[in-house]
Amino acid sequence: MIHHIWTLIGKKLNGEASQEELRELEELLQQDGAERYPIHLLEEIWKSQHPAKQNEELEGKWSAFEAKLDLAEEKEQINTIGIPAIEDAEPRQRVFSIIKIASWTIAASLIFGLIWFNRPRKTSNSQPNEITAPKTGFSKIQLPDGTRVWLNAGSKLDYDANYGTEFRKVSLTGEAFFDVVKDPQHPFVVTTPTISIKVLGTAFNLRSYANDKTSEAALVRGRIELTVLKNPEKKIILKASEKLTIFNNEQSTPASPSPVSSTRVTEEVPMIELSRIHQTKQDTLPSEALWIENKLAFDAEDFESIAKKLERRYNVTIVFENESVKRLRFTGRFQNEPIDKALNALQTTARFNYKTENNQIKIY
Repeated sequence: MIHHIWTLIGKKLNGEASQEELRELEELLQQDGAERYPIHLLEEIWKSQHPAKQNEELEGKWSAFEAKLDLAEEKEQINTIGIPAIEDAEPRQRVFSIIKIASWTIAASLIFGLIWFNRPRKTSNSQPNEITAPKTGFSKIQLPDGTRVWLNAGSKLDYDANYGTEFRKVSLTGEAFFDVVKDPQHPFVVTTPTISIKVLGTAFNLRSYANDKTSEAALVRGRIELTVLKNPEKKIILKASEKLTIFNNEQSTPASPSPVSSTRVTEEVPMIELSRIHQTKQDTLPSEALWIENKLAFDAEDFESIAKKLERRYNVTIVFENESVKRLRFTGRFQNEPIDKALNALQTTARFNYKTENNQIKIY
């Protein structure tokens, strides 16, 4: 019963009580023991939590509510004066004490619950933003500063909520084409697992998939500052139409042999290659970025690298059973061709065979 009364009081204060519940509460408050509910304390807490909601109508309801409590208290005082003392007064007093303690315990729990339920809730703006492209196809997004980004299949772009406050920082896994809005006060920085690029305003394609043997940055216009994370002290400036290829697996380069020793010393260095982007007159973009027009293009590229692009485009797995076939080089353009037709076209310029089993293609 005590818990039920406090439930009704809580619903009344929160404006959720029905007319039937309000009538039931009034009847319960007129019964014996109603004055033990700390309604004044509850009123003060409620008013402090909802100062903007106080108006004449609410004050009137509180006054009527208090008047009924006062009436209940007067009735109990009259009854108490008219009843002579009896021998079990002490046990009865202990019962009332227990009830009073229980009432205050429940009251404290209810008050805490009301305060918690009605507390001001702070929304967090520090959550990072993450955009992931589907396994096949690509996604086009626009960042808060207006920079446009195309994400290739299976790629992921992350940026924090404070993007643009000092720097415009993003993280990329996979491949993306960036058309960056010029803003000298807020440099644009994109970081991948292998390289980092800093620009002010430009357009470039960046590829850095986890399982690819190379990463690549191809600059369409403007200028970028590139840092190979394995060699961060060295900065490389790329100009328009230049491309930088980074070999993700470190290569061993033999050093000059010592005249007094026949032992060969090797020095592990990250290999990079600077070249020009490939663009034909009929294409609006270089071959490195034609994927944003749903085209698959490659120029004198080895079969192993082309296979990675085919896997992402057609959502298949390609396995080489002949290592020499991996090193075959091809130049070509595909757009809407199915993978069988694309492989048949490659077969016209080099000798290899393939077979398809479920979603796997074996090349030999």
